[in-house]
Amino acid sequence: METVRVAWAANPKGTPAMLMRDRLRDLFVDDDFVDWFPVDGRRGVSPARLALVSVLQYAENLSDRQAARAVACRIDWKYALGMELTEPGFDHSVLSEFRDRLAEGDRADRLLAVMVDRLAEAGLVRARGRQRTDSTHVLAAVRRLSRVELVAEALRAALEALAKLDEVWLAGVMPSEWAQRYGRSVRHERQPTGTVAVRQYVEQVGADGIALLRAVYGRMAPAGGPGVAAVEVLRQVWVQQYWYDESGQLRWREAKMSRARKSREGTTRRRSSTMAADGEAEPARVPWSSAEVVSPYDPQARFSHKPGKVEWVGYKDHQTETCDQERPNLIVHVVTTPAPEQDVGVVDAIHSALVGQRLAPAEHLLDSGYVTPETVHRASTAHGITIVGPVRQDHRAVERPGFAKEDFHVDWRAETVTCPQGTISPQWKPTVADGKPRLSVLFRRGDCRACTVRQQCTGNVDGKGRHLLLLPEPLQKIQTRSRTQQQTPEWKRR
Repeated sequence: METVRVAWAANPKGTPAMLMRDRLRDLFVDDDFVDWFPVDGRRGVSPARLALVSVLQYAENLSDRQAARAVACRIDWKYALGMELTEPGFDHSVLSEFRDRLAEGDRADRLLAVMVDRLAEAGLVRARGRQRTDSTHVLAAVRRLSRVELVAEALRAALEALAKLDEVWLAGVMPSEWAQRYGRSVRHERQPTGTVAVRQYVEQVGADGIALLRAVYGRMAPAGGPGVAAVEVLRQVWVQQYWYDESGQLRWREAKMSRARKSREGTTRRRSSTMAADGEAEPARVPWSSAEVVSPYDPQARFSHKPGKVEWVGYKDHQTETCDQERPNLIVHVVTTPAPEQDVGVVDAIHSALVGQRLAPAEHLLDSGYVTPETVHRASTAHGITIVGPVRQDHRAVERPGFAKEDFHVDWRAETVTCPQGTISPQWKPTVADGKPRLSVLFRRGDCRACTVRQQCTGNVDGKGRHLLLLPEPLQKIQTRSRTQQQTPEWKRR
């Protein structure tokens, strides 16, 4: 058609958009979006065309208005979209509406899978190659709130939602002073200062929230009240930020205790059962980041941080891309998790998804956050995938020089361990650590007391025997082999 002739005349070497059209003519087709739109009514813009425009828009970092203008004016975009030169394009608001549809359910994941399948058909992606995965932080589209702001805004959000449900009922149960106290967003209000004023304010908000929850769950409440999402968020926030003491008084929870402080103070029992020095129960504290709601407008968002790097409220995004030589690097899988969730928890899901797409790699490159002996073993036995990445070093060897676990020889048949000085331990005993099966090896105190390198090995001078905690045999062999290999120049180059 005329678009083809003019596009190649204006761009003899082609552009990325034109080359993509020639290589991937049917990257998207309208049948891929058949369940996205109603079957009746006026026919809209082709969803396959909108999907391709979204790809080009992202590649060139354009706004919606700029992308819509490019569709109308740029010859190479018309070529990529299969449009006549005289076609006017569409209004920029259509792109935003398309993204809203894309965000529903698992549509984005399914569309990526379709895209990857067609890239594989074009020979740009192949199974049993090399792939790599890493994570990045994703910011939630919410304002970061302090705990004081959180409880006030959660209550205000619940009141707004209930007003839409039944404003007459709400007016009958809401004291007049609430309109002044919660009528505007907390960012517009002056927050109290000083420990006493803050405590009085949050206790007042807490009492107001309890009163509202009792009204919502009471007999005279509207039928849909307890099912309002903002009310459920309010209930969760109150459980996490308040508690009732033994006298039945509503109290503000203390801030969470850092793990380092908890370790220093020797707090190993559950906080609810520990006792302070004066005989009183330790104050109840807010939950850890994995559970704590930090915004009433995105209750799934969580706070997290990477030490010394970044802290954020939102999610974590794990992207897997191909990295074969002489082939383009293409993202083939994406999974989003709550921000505090550990990277290692997604490895099995990534491998299962890639196997389901028939795109499982032979070699998977990962950083230490994803790599444990368990993940290495499962990937190899279940999917035939070789994980390449550093297994974390023995913390004892990192904290101080001395003999690490890898310096001991394990006799799996005799169920004993020989130390670097030739001393053989008694038979090990099965145990459990962190909820997982382990093997406990304890050398005799007398053998260690007489050893000339006792302090270098055990780190103490009182003659206690060296204690080792082994993994089950296949996992321990993986850990020992990996820790040894990753110190070599060959492994580092790989």
